[in-house]
Amino acid sequence: MKLSEMFDDSRIKVNFKASDKKSVLRELIDMVVNGYDRDELLESIYEREELGSTGIGYGVAVPHIRLDDIQEPVIAFGKLAQPVDFDALDDEPCSLFFLILGPTGADAQNQYLKVMAKISRLMRNKAVRDALNAAEAPEDVRRVIAENEIG
Repeated sequence: MKLSEMFDDSRIKVNFKASDKKSVLRELIDMVVNGYDRDELLESIYEREELGSTGIGYGVAVPHIRLDDIQEPVIAFGKLAQPVDFDALDDEPCSLFFLILGPTGADAQNQYLKVMAKISRLMRNKAVRDALNAAEAPEDVRRVIAENEIG
């Protein structure tokens, strides 16, 4: 499945108002909480961040957790006008965020890793990052991803 097909408008937010790492994570979780316990999701994502930041560099963070009760990866995207400190690997603040909730089963791990790899590959491209930072609506985000993803 293509990355661009894994999003719907309810999981893309181009006008985040978050001012720090925890508020970014809360906003991302709020987009995917349907059917899940919000507090459990938040606790899990905070615990994951304590293991090491998911800020991958270039102003991008990919917070992710795996859950027993989902079958397919769930993705949310958020964009901040003003980047925030996310303890990224390159020490740069982040403005682009992809939240991934992945399944835990051994068979599903491959799909989960493929999603993470696709995001990572896309975010290495400065033109894609610039286009996502300029996106004004969810359809802009999906279009940028669809036009630039491979496979």
